Amino acid sequence: MRCPYCGGLNADQANFCARCGRDLKAFPPPNQQRQSFPPPPQGRPTTIPSSPQQQQAQHAQVTQRRRTPTMPSQSEQTARQQEIPVVPPEPIPPELPSQFPPHTVEQLRALEEGALAYTVVDSAVGDGHKKIVRIVYPKCAGWQQVATLHKALKEQLEDGFDTIIIQGLFTQDTNVYAFTNGQLIFDRGVRLGDLILNRYQIETGNGFEADSVRIVLTE
Repeated sequence: MRCPYCGGLNADQANFCARCGRDLKAFPPPNQQRQSFPPPPQGRPTTIPSSPQQQQAQHAQVTQRRRTPTMPSQSEQTARQQEIPVVPPEPIPPELPSQFPPHTVEQLRALEEGALAYTVVDSAVGDGHKKIVRIVYPKCAGWQQVATLHKALKEQLEDGFDTIIIQGLFTQDTNVYAFTNGQLIFDRGVRLGDLILNRYQIETGNGFEADSVRIVLTE
């Protein structure tokens, strides 16, 4: 046998290496090393297909099991459907009235049928005889903004003020001079030449949008 330490050759029955003198008892003879094999694992088949056709058939079965999708149960499908949020459809905007934009105060008053409910969030007195009222109501079409602003003007009109400003908002804003949902300025006793009239100045949106409408009426 060959010494595992220095590689020197020794007899198979030698207890010590003739070259380096180390103990060889801890190492069995080469023939015993070749004959000792670990026992096969228990509980696991060790059968291998004997032919290439059997190997291909077994591989095809394993591939088919991996590719076969697992169908979810009825309860899982119901749970998944419940997790998907249902988006309500957007409301259809009302039809545009034929008298919009109004050319007379009478046509302006006729639009009031389409006015929306609003909430007064602020009412303040400005310079001089001026009153500023800020209201909140849902986003809507331009003609509905005009109708809602005019309805608010009628309900907030007071004789002690020469100018009343109604500003529409989506949400309450701290900027007194800003509006996002239309604005109506009513001036009482405006002199136009030899006439003294009441004037309505109305703007939709925020006044700067491309589809904003500006209306000026007198009575």
